[in-house]
Amino acid sequence: MTTIAQLPAASSVGAGDLLPISQAGLVYSATVSQITAGLQPAINVPSGSLLGRASIGAGGPEAVGVGTGLAMSSGTLVANGADHAGFPAQTALSVSDDIVINAAAGLGLLPVTALRDLFAAGSGISIDANGVIAVTVSAVAGPAGPQGPAGPQGVVGPAGPVGQAGTGLLGPAVDTATSSVGASDYVPLWQNGALAWIPFGQLLAGQTIDELPAAAPVADSDELLVAQGGNALSVQTFGTVWNYVQDKLPSFQQGVVELTANTVLDSTAHNNRVLVASAPMTLTANFENAGPGFVCTLINLSAGAVTMGTGISSGSGGAALPPGASTTLMGISYSGGSLVWWSGLIPNAPTITIGTITAPAAGASFVIGGGIFNDAPAALDYSSDGGTTWTAATSPVISNNAYSFTMPGLAAGTYSIRVRDHGNAAVVGISNSFTVLAPSVTLNAVPSVVTLNKALNVSGAVVPAGSAIQIGLSTSATVAPPIWLTATVNNDVWSGTVTPSATGTIYVWAQQTNAPSVNVVSAAISVVQASLTVSAPATGTAGQALAVTGSVVPAADAVNIQLSTSNSMAPTGAWTVATNSSGSITGSLTPSAAGTYYVWAQDTASGLTAVSSAVTVGAGAAVTYGINNPGGSYTHGSGTIGLNGSVSPAQAIATQVALSTSGTVVPTSGWQAASIIDSNALWAVYYTTPATAGSYYVWVQTTAGADTAVSSFTISVT
Repeated sequence: MTTIAQLPAASSVGAGDLLPISQAGLVYSATVSQITAGLQPAINVPSGSLLGRASIGAGGPEAVGVGTGLAMSSGTLVANGADHAGFPAQTALSVSDDIVINAAAGLGLLPVTALRDLFAAGSGISIDANGVIAVTVSAVAGPAGPQGPAGPQGVVGPAGPVGQAGTGLLGPAVDTATSSVGASDYVPLWQNGALAWIPFGQLLAGQTIDELPAAAPVADSDELLVAQGGNALSVQTFGTVWNYVQDKLPSFQQGVVELTANTVLDSTAHNNRVLVASAPMTLTANFENAGPGFVCTLINLSAGAVTMGTGISSGSGGAALPPGASTTLMGISYSGGSLVWWSGLIPNAPTITIGTITAPAAGASFVIGGGIFNDAPAALDYSSDGGTTWTAATSPVISNNAYSFTMPGLAAGTYSIRVRDHGNAAVVGISNSFTVLAPSVTLNAVPSVVTLNKALNVSGAVVPAGSAIQIGLSTSATVAPPIWLTATVNNDVWSGTVTPSATGTIYVWAQQTNAPSVNVVSAAISVVQASLTVSAPATGTAGQALAVTGSVVPAADAVNIQLSTSNSMAPTGAWTVATNSSGSITGSLTPSAAGTYYVWAQDTASGLTAVSSAVTVGAGAAVTYGINNPGGSYTHGSGTIGLNGSVSPAQAIATQVALSTSGTVVPTSGWQAASIIDSNALWAVYYTTPATAGSYYVWVQTTAGADTAVSSFTISVT
């Protein structure tokens, strides 16, 4: 094999010369200019020059001048103070001024007010905040002299004229009457032989109820103060009040309280009420919470007994109130003690009750049980068809007042169970109605098109709840999958994930693990190989949109596009959403400057990316911006300012606008994108009003930072 050292040496190297490179495992050729395109060219500058970047936007280094007050000395930039000569002369000092000083720590600013600290006021002298020096009088004045004697008392002056006699207290008359009296109004009274006045409020304010004499026991003729139809006071007798109460008593109704669980009787919730037990339970009582005189009516409408527990005594010793029976409970206190009492008497007719039945799974056996009252069966029968047919219960467990046995499984349907005494067919109990559901499994909607080797989430419902579910993929709607996966089951909901491994048509199967015949199959699903393409014109112009086209599979996937100067590393942000029409994608992207670009496309669902061939973008045509004066005044931080101007020559060029208080320094922030309208001859933007008041110039340029223009006018923001 020939080595590089064995090759003849080139006499010179040109930009078009080719070099071998390895890319993606293959050998390609590349020109010298392609390889060196991104390298920094050699920089040659004259001695004594500085390098920097003064132009707007990114770019190469530029020479930076040295202004007044700065100079180059042995390669170092130093200040020479020449710029001080241009400082304006100040004729007087102000308390807000600062002075440049050379302190031990270096140069600094000293407020003029700090100069006062160099001076201290001596005895009898003061210096105020404005720098005024004054003499303190108290510091130079002598001690006070002795007080002189008091002068003689003056003569008494003449008495004043006697006033005109008053009208005195007027009697009731039209011109002296009043319709109301307030607490601050005055009332006349005679006190110690003279006329006096007292505020009306003081007549009542000091009197309390304990200052009144005690009354005798209430009688029908005793009277109360009442207000009827206004604030005027009238009297009403206790006898009349009782007649009013008697008329209301027939309309009084006891409250009804439903009891659903074990309950402690309480006067607040249960006194003088009808208590309805809708479930078997135990009642207890704390006499302190009930008290003497407590009374309630208890009706048992449940399927089992209500048991009288702690704190409740029975006259007959019975402790259970059977279904359909009622009784009265009372709180009493007597010489023998305090207790809550009930009669304990229950109906003599024998009764069988059935506890609440929760719907079982289809075909699954379940246990039922209940209570037995005044009956002693040796065997029991049951019926699930309303009593048409009866079956002897197998091995029932029967005690003095309860029973239980196992029922065989029931098919899907709605039932109520009847239980009777095998030896006394007239004693029958009837359960609640319940529904046995047929076993089933359902599948929620699945997409009609999925991607090869991409996980597909599926879910559904199952009856009975909690039944194990397995899922799988098959190429047939009638042939079960060869491989099953266990789904996650949460009560009556299941979920899982399957992954198609080949293109074509598939079906999702779900079935109950322990009952494979209980299954469901999805509609046909098309599995496709994901793909993505993108293309763009080979050439373009800076500032003008490039038309982007391409295709995507699956056809419904969303696609993003973006420009990049690299065709090997995908962009990491700032994507633009392309238009997708049945898998055909279109969009537009605008390069801001000349150069070589590539259009990237990204399918967010499949994770695929694609890149176009190189797009050579030339510099945009030079543009001249005109700026129109919007006039008017605008409030800071409120609304927008409508700005526009001309684009010459007319072209669709990316444009940005900014407001600045300077008409000479190009803004470095605050740029907002403008729209190109009116046949590409006008730029326009609703610019956000600045947050700070002031006079603002309008700046316009391309988004690449070229062809900058500034207004000759300012906009007033107040």
